[in-house]
This record gives sequence, C-alpha cells and structure tokens, in this order.
Amino acid sequence: MKKKRIVFIVVTNIILFAVMLYQLSQLQLFSPEQYGQNDVNLLEQSVKQRSHQLVLADGRGTIVDRNGKHLTNEMIYDVVVFPVPDDVDINYGEIARKLQVEQQQLQDTWQSLTSPTFITDLFQEVQITKALYNELQQNDVLGLIPIERIKQGDPQIAEHFIGLVRNNHQIFFDRYENHHEHDIPKPVGISGLQKTFDSFLLSNNDERLLFHVDGRGKPLYGFHLLYAGHDDGFYPVKMETTLNEDIQQKAEQLLSQNDIEQGGLVLLDIMSRDVLAMVSKPSINKENPYENGAMKNQMLTAHFPGSVFKTVVAAAAIEEGIVREGKTFPCNLDLYGENEDPRQLGELTFEESFALSCNRAFALLGHDLMGHDRNSLSDMAERLGLTKYVGWRGDVFRLREFKQFPEEERGKVWGDDYDRNSERAIYQTSIGQKEVKVTPLAVANMMATIADNGVVKQVRGVSRIQYKNGAVMKQFPQQKMNIGSRINSNTAEVLSYLLHLVTETGTARSLSGLEVAGKTGTAELKMSADEEGAMGHHYWFGGFFPVSNPKYAMVVVDLYQTEKTEAHLHVYKDMVQFLYEKEQLN
Repeated sequence: MKKKRIVFIVVTNIILFAVMLYQLSQLQLFSPEQYGQNDVNLLEQSVKQRSHQLVLADGRGTIVDRNGKHLTNEMIYDVVVFPVPDDVDINYGEIARKLQVEQQQLQDTWQSLTSPTFITDLFQEVQITKALYNELQQNDVLGLIPIERIKQGDPQIAEHFIGLVRNNHQIFFDRYENHHEHDIPKPVGISGLQKTFDSFLLSNNDERLLFHVDGRGKPLYGFHLLYAGHDDGFYPVKMETTLNEDIQQKAEQLLSQNDIEQGGLVLLDIMSRDVLAMVSKPSINKENPYENGAMKNQMLTAHFPGSVFKTVVAAAAIEEGIVREGKTFPCNLDLYGENEDPRQLGELTFEESFALSCNRAFALLGHDLMGHDRNSLSDMAERLGLTKYVGWRGDVFRLREFKQFPEEERGKVWGDDYDRNSERAIYQTSIGQKEVKVTPLAVANMMATIADNGVVKQVRGVSRIQYKNGAVMKQFPQQKMNIGSRINSNTAEVLSYLLHLVTETGTARSLSGLEVAGKTGTAELKMSADEEGAMGHHYWFGGFFPVSNPKYAMVVVDLYQTEKTEAHLHVYKDMVQFLYEKEQLN
C-alpha cells in the first residue's frame, strides 16, 4: 500500500511537471503570439510593459473639401517632450525663448512630467513652425524630439456637416458585430458624414512612436524612437466632399455676425446639386455634444416654411391654368376674408400677389386647386422635390439604398386627411402653415430645380472616396431624382420671373439689383405649449442667382425668433456679394 502511494505521488509529479513544461513551451517557443483562449499576444504584451507609445495618427480616413483642403486630420509639426532625470542639465531659458513661453512655467511643467507627451498638449498656445521644427532637428536638444503628426480633434468648420468622432465602446461593438470582445475599440463617428461613412473611414492602420523605459518607467535615452505603422497603399482613405472651405468659412462668419442662434444656411451648385456650404445653428457643445439636441442639423430638419410654400401653389396654378389674365385678388382682406388685413395692399394681380405675398390671394388659389383635385398641392410639392428625400442615395457595394444624409427628414403637406376637405385648413396650408413642413435642403433644391428648367436632381455632399495610393474606391455620380413627373420648362420660366419680382418690387427689395430670384417666408408658431404663451416666427429666404445665368441656389433661415428681424436677408445679401466678388477674383 505504501509503495502504491509512492508510485502515485511520483506519477502525479511527473504529470504536473509535463504540464508545466508544455505551458512554458507554449509561452516561449510554440505560440507566444497566440496564447490562451483569447489568443493573447504575449510578445506584444511584454513589449508594452517595457515601452510607451505616442499615437501620431489613429488611421482614420481624412475628409477634404472639393479642392483637396483638409477638413479633418491636419498634418502639423510638434515636439515630443520627455521626462528628464534630475542630473541632466537643460537650458530651459533657451528652449523657452524658442517656444515663446515663460521659462519658469516651462521648467515646472517639464519637471513634473511622468511620461513623454506632445508640447502642444502641454501649451495650447505653442505653434511649431516648419523653421522651428528644422532648427530643433539640427540642434538635437536632449529630451526634445521634433516630429510630424496628424492633429486629432473636432472639425474647425462645418461641424454639423462633417460630424464628430468619439470613443464609445458600446457604439463600436454594436456597429461592428464581427469584432471580438478583446479587440481594442476604435473611435467612431457619432454624427454627420463621420457617422454615415464610418465604415469607410475606420482603419486599423494607426501610426505610433515607441520608446523604451526602464523598470521605473523612465525613458532610456540610449534608444532611438521607433516608428510603428503599416506600409499600406490603400488605407487610410481620403473622402472628398463637395464643400468649398472658403465659402463655408464665410457662411459661418456671416451667421455669427448677424446673431442667428438657431437656423442656418445651405448653398447648392445648381447644375451639379453639390453642397458648397452648409451651416447649422446652434453650435455643438464639444464637451457634451448631445446637449439640448444641438448636434441635430437644422438644414436637414423639416420646419414650417410659411410663404415659401406659395411657390408650390403658384406652380400648380400655372400648370392648371386657373389664373386668368387681368384677374385681381382682394388683398385688403385677411387670410379667411373675414376681416381687414394689417397690410392694406388693395386689389392685386397674380404676379403682384406673389411678389408682395398676399395671403388672401393664395388662400383662394389653393381653394380653387383643391376643388379641381384634392391632391393638387401634394402632387406639385412632390414634383418640386419638397416631400421627397433629396439627398444622394444609391447602391454602394453591398449597401442597398445608401444615403449620404440619413438624418434628412421628409417634408409633408397634409397631416390629418380631413384637412383636405376643410376650407380653413386649405387656406392655412396654402400659405405654408397648418401641417406643412419642409427642410431647408429641399427648398434649396426646389429653387435649383426651377432655375434648371424643372429638372429635379439629388443633392450630393460627397463626390468620391480614394485609396491612399490615389485609386478611386467609390465615385458618387450626379443623379436625377426618381419622381413621377416634373414641372414643364414653361412653368419654370414663369416661376423664375415671379421669384425675381419678389426682390425687385416685393417683400425682399433689400436684395434689389443683385440679380437674385427668391421667396420670403414667415411662419408663425407657438413658442410653448401654453395657450397664452408667446408666439414666435421662422424667417426664410430661399432663391437662386444670378437670374441671367443661374449658378447658385441658397436658403437662409432664422428659426424661433420672438422679435421681427431681417437678419436672414442681411446674411443672404452679404453672401451673394461675397460669391460675386470671389468669382471676379478667380
């Protein structure tokens, strides 16, 4: 019995030794890069324990404007600052002079470092010029290493259009289910194009600087910095938008100068329907982007349009032939014909009623149209693209019906179907009130459609995606919209004439002489649920220019205003003049 126990102990020890030997072999010889159930790379983890790293670029694709100017991922010069041992003599005064910072501040900050970092992260005001970068390279200052890197951060312009990128592990794993739980999540797009094109822009090809440290975490100055990256000709990609950086900057500047806090501007190229500028207000709080819904793009959001919708009624009236030459409308009366209107305009013709935005005239026109066909207003709105998604869509690789603007809301004319048979509801709908809602993007596209002889096209925000080597991954061609029918060229011509009257003799005479055709709109709305609450207004102007040779379609909106204002017209006028001057310079 005693011998059996001894034999059992010996055999057990032999087995345990064999297991330990096998595991040691796995660790050191056979599978140090794929150890355990989670395939842990032991060599990499070992290196991480003896080295630190700084990210030069996270590998995410770059977004550029139509001329190739970087809107994200700007390449900058910088300096890596290392913690220094106490016995190392540093000329803080000379370095502070070069960096243009206070010597004592530099010395205190430097001596408190526990790990290498970028100088621009330590001192926000420091700018490393190319000349300073070259000088530091030549002087070889101990503890300072000049480098080039991609500047990470939010876009400086077009924040709603381009969008934001954030670290969000939950979104990453929900969006990319094929990743393993032990994978390191990448930052993801949470709004705008960054979100829409996230799967194209995402890449594992990050670039890092590696440096060895001693057992206490201090850098070993005997080693050079090591570059870790992927020699890949395809990634990261470059996504070319339709924006013009100069025009976008001017649009944002004008909105700020005119104190438009809610609203925005959208500018289209008429022939291509490319977005040249898109601004949404309010601005996004970068620290808390989801705060108060500010991340929502107001140019893609449906709002009450007010008298801008009279363009639809006018188009339907022209095509139905219900406007007789010489016919006038009683524009001294209010919308319902029951009382005098605050604006005593007298008897006006159809053309004058459009130019001066007579509510009673368009209430009567809408009523006549609905008497002939209860779908007349909704059909015309669709033919002009107001109640369709107007953003570019199509099949992209295996993605069916891919949308460049997935956040775009669809416009509508009617809410309750009963309203089509209600006289008062028809009156209200005919002047862009009641349930009528459209997006500024759709209105801009409608104006472009009128200027383009009735041709309805999709609006494009991205023209193509290129691989790193310049080869095209995906081209997004200009596309017409799929609608049942379009307005005829004669209707488009008459509408152009009417819209030009608005700026020459009508409600937008402040734009006279600029060759602008367009329509004003003032939508009335309650600012609160309280019946006694204050009333507010949405102020619109949408149009195209120059009339003689249309090139641009633009909409400016000032939303939720409690006081009468023409800020939107000031922005429109200044933007038109800027574009004319820019063309002369070019």
